[in-house]
Amino acid sequence: MLAGEYGVIIGSEAITVPLTGFHAKLSDIKDAAGSDQEKIHQSVSGLRKVITYIESLPRNSFFANPEIRDLQKLLKDGYFIHSTIPQGYGIGSSGAVSALIYDQFFSNTGGLTLEEQRKDLASIESCFHGKSSGVDAMTCFKGSALHFLPGGKIKLLEKDPLHNGMGYRFFLLDSKETFDTGPLVTTFMEQMKKNDYAARIRSDYFTLISKFINSVTGTSGSDPALIFRAISDFQFSHFRPMIPENMEEAWINGQVSNVYYLKLNGSGGGFMLGIAHEDSRELVESMLNNYSLYWL
Repeated sequence: MLAGEYGVIIGSEAITVPLTGFHAKLSDIKDAAGSDQEKIHQSVSGLRKVITYIESLPRNSFFANPEIRDLQKLLKDGYFIHSTIPQGYGIGSSGAVSALIYDQFFSNTGGLTLEEQRKDLASIESCFHGKSSGVDAMTCFKGSALHFLPGGKIKLLEKDPLHNGMGYRFFLLDSKETFDTGPLVTTFMEQMKKNDYAARIRSDYFTLISKFINSVTGTSGSDPALIFRAISDFQFSHFRPMIPENMEEAWINGQVSNVYYLKLNGSGGGFMLGIAHEDSRELVESMLNNYSLYWL
């Protein structure tokens, strides 16, 4: 998620891009000889959990039609979901699983609007987090950059916001710390019950998200890095529980040096999202040489 984490839960804009370097796919256990059996067991348990969850929902919970018998057959035939997406990293591991199930085991999805597809995917992904925006799952399902608008509207973006021609590069910085999305969302929603906190989120944070989206989509001439920095400042002050402690020094160093800036990439933990000028790439790598860094 380039921008909009947490805000999108309560109605702000968000912008997302698919990460093509990761995948989730169905695999036959018989073909997984020599693989990590513990991970396979966890995958099968997770698959059973989501299938049971889908079965438990009323049939009118979805716009598309879940093929329950085919889902049940998955478990009987010994399939699991092989995923290269690290869990608890904020890059959509549960969203990818939800998108895979929706793509292969729900019929009539093609005739639905983007908004209806998102609601279906949010219902599936709620199995993992208790409450889901459906944003990650929708991005995985469409395989395209998406702009989520206030009021629930969704736009497919033709231009890649990661490479917007403004001379900046985005990167992921690995904290190697996994966070569980559910408790983080609960913490945020509890904070939103405080009037002062909620007012800052809805005015200051929502405004920054909107300005950043306008900058990377080319609808304004604003400098995306400067707005990114402001988002970084805001998150460091208001989303501190979501930031791993081992990221705080790198976060501050970026702010002080103005060489790069960091923000959350999803709910928290895992990867932080960074931005830097293209010409500063070697300097960024030198400053962050104690971390695993991946340019996007």
